[in-house]
Amino acid sequence: MLGEVKVSPSHNMLWARDKSLKLQPKVMAVLHYLAHNQHRVISNEELIEQLWEGRVVTHGSVQKSINALRSAWSELIGDQELIAHYSKRGYQLKIEPQFLAPIETELPNTDIGTHAPASPLPKQYPWKSILGSLLLLTLITLGYREISWSSIYLPSNHQTEFHSTLGYTNETGHERNPTPHPDQQHLAYVREKLTLNQSDETESDIVIRDADGKDWPIAGSNGTWVSLAWSPAGNSLVAIEAKRRDGSPFGSRFYQPPNFLYSFHIFTLDIAHQQLLEKQQLSQWQGRIFSVTWWDEYTLEIVAKQGPNAGNGRYRYSIKDQQLKLLDEIANAANPIASAVLKQKTAIASLVKNKVQISFLNAQQKPISHTQLNLVTADLSWIPDGSGVLVYAEEERKLLAVYLNGKQIAIPLNDSKDKTFSHPHYKADGQGIFYTEEKRSSNIVFSGLDGNRTQLTENTNLNYAASFSPDGNKVAYASVRNNQINLWLIEAGQERQLTRQPVSQKVDSIIWSSDTEHIVFNAGGQLYHHNLSTGETNLLLEGVDIEGADKIDPLAYFPTNNQTLAIKHIGEVRNLWRIDGTQQKQLTFGAVGSAIEYKGDVYFQYLSEDGLWVWRHQSDKLEQINASIDEYSKLLSVDSAGIYFISGGACNESDIYYWSYVDAQKTVFLQQKNSTVLTSAFNPYKGILQTECNLPEANIVLMN
Repeated sequence: MLGEVKVSPSHNMLWARDKSLKLQPKVMAVLHYLAHNQHRVISNEELIEQLWEGRVVTHGSVQKSINALRSAWSELIGDQELIAHYSKRGYQLKIEPQFLAPIETELPNTDIGTHAPASPLPKQYPWKSILGSLLLLTLITLGYREISWSSIYLPSNHQTEFHSTLGYTNETGHERNPTPHPDQQHLAYVREKLTLNQSDETESDIVIRDADGKDWPIAGSNGTWVSLAWSPAGNSLVAIEAKRRDGSPFGSRFYQPPNFLYSFHIFTLDIAHQQLLEKQQLSQWQGRIFSVTWWDEYTLEIVAKQGPNAGNGRYRYSIKDQQLKLLDEIANAANPIASAVLKQKTAIASLVKNKVQISFLNAQQKPISHTQLNLVTADLSWIPDGSGVLVYAEEERKLLAVYLNGKQIAIPLNDSKDKTFSHPHYKADGQGIFYTEEKRSSNIVFSGLDGNRTQLTENTNLNYAASFSPDGNKVAYASVRNNQINLWLIEAGQERQLTRQPVSQKVDSIIWSSDTEHIVFNAGGQLYHHNLSTGETNLLLEGVDIEGADKIDPLAYFPTNNQTLAIKHIGEVRNLWRIDGTQQKQLTFGAVGSAIEYKGDVYFQYLSEDGLWVWRHQSDKLEQINASIDEYSKLLSVDSAGIYFISGGACNESDIYYWSYVDAQKTVFLQQKNSTVLTSAFNPYKGILQTECNLPEANIVLMN
């Protein structure tokens, strides 16, 4: 099987979607060879040597076979890439094959890195085909467990094409985490109170809505509910409550890794009569919870880590016995980030080389199949008919149906740049998908050193990532207008659009060159350069150009030598890098928190430390400065005598402090009258650029 296509090399046949195609023997031989070596790139020379049996042929013969394969593939299932071509290297099959019967041919030695001469594929003899067929029939009769026959004939009692959306909750407020009940009549969700209060805590309620739209609140929290899941029979609901471990407001401190206490609440319900029969609260979990699901009616399956330095693992918790068990690692799924169970069939999302892999296991926890996805995050839930799972990657904004046989179908979402989507779940009948839609809007506010506040933007759009020019006379920021992201400039009270073409992804940060003629900003995993003199915007660097980078934050740009200083993210680890065109050098080897550039040097903190470090550009060395800055601070500006910073966290900010190198003292430079703000830039001679924190409008939407 190659996805949904069944391949029989001995018959030179392909089958899919009630259609079949016959291939030329040499074309099938190429496909067969690529399938058996799917883990690596195969060169033209190797294909000719192994499959053309010493005949003198050109690369054109290989290309002809590749073209025939692509044409046949397109005719069977449409425009889906089968074979990738790598310039000057060769070809690689994009789909991982599933071999449904023992291999009857002896293949050449094809280990990675070996290209030893070997004999070509032997010819297929009739008796081998007969033996293979008999063996296959025997395995079917015996119900051989190592072959997943459900990966060949999958149920399709669900929709993947949707033509309309309908607001399910339309109240003014914040409703999220839709979790459909198995009875198709009820849905559990989380309702947040209208706005953040002065202690920066939200009040979260768990609510169950019936088919008539009537709500039944069953629990509240002054922390937050992060996950909900119904038991298989729908008699119980598990909910995970998260609170900060140190008792401070829920929002994280700047650059601080997650540090929460999680409690498991299990509600046994009589939904028909709106009665709470029993409530259990399990011991608090110290570490991090990624997902919760039900193995059976009395057992939870949890993907979590116990403590900041522990690895991710899958656990089972028996509610009756009150016992927790760590499950054995699954081959090729050693770093799980989520799991979901349907009738004791398990889907695991794990990270393999920083990409998501979906692994399906049967009831005996034996692998059915593995499918690699080009994603870095995954929210996971089962398709109700058991054919596969619904996978959502919030960072990439991709929603996929991923099936047991490896097939992937993209499910389009409305492309709204000022909205975020989360927590998709199929209805129990498979005919619709619930998800959370969050509408974001914000304006840029300038707070002067005299305490006066001025709103620089006045609209209902999403305006963010504002940045002062070095002289403080200009402000650049990102804005979503007419469903397009562009950079805008405010100068002398006048506003104008900078970028001529929309930016494809959300902008995280904007920095200026010292001459105020150049801007560098990031969008997704890419860095862009904008020249204010010419108005041109060009791609400066792709994240993939730095191996393994999930994200790159620019710190400084020097146009004279096209050099960039940036923070590179790999998972949760951040480090400082210098980028000179195509040359990159890692400058720190640790976990860097806040960082800021001053005259070519980079001042930074290591996570969980109150010290201050600097990378000197002239010596290319690290130096520790005798300064005690609050740990998990956000550095705002540097001068020759000291450094400006804030502590606290996003939407829970402290006053602006100044640490003087001369007297080693911390003083308040500027008082913050309102702590529920998010500071994006600071100029010690001008003031602060901020956005105000409000709980955004969020509703639950049903796709039909």
